[in-house]
Amino acid sequence: MRIANLAWVLGCVMCVMASALGADAGRGRLLYEARCTVCHGTSVHLRETRKAMSFEGVRAQVERWNAELGGAWSADDIDDVTMYVNNRYYFFPCPDSACGSEQASTRRNSKQSRVDRQ
Repeated sequence: MRIANLAWVLGCVMCVMASALGADAGRGRLLYEARCTVCHGTSVHLRETRKAMSFEGVRAQVERWNAELGGAWSADDIDDVTMYVNNRYYFFPCPDSACGSEQASTRRNSKQSRVDRQ
């Protein structure tokens, strides 16, 4: 009985710790690919006249299109998709509230991606 209780408590702690780390870009990729790539490809993110000019702007666009498509995503889903899109295309600085420990790796990855594209 004590082992079962301990396992339950540890499971809860792990869930809380995972959510404290910020958004999950891997999950965001799955959501994005399942829902967003149906209508547009990468060119929408790479055009000169893009609407998103900051991390918050990327999130606002994800929220906007979520609403346009019926609002099926939760706030966590929106955070995850925002993290993925920002990491993949935009490379804007990410607030700790959204990125947690991923912020440092996002900066490293964005610098490497820019070097790779040159």
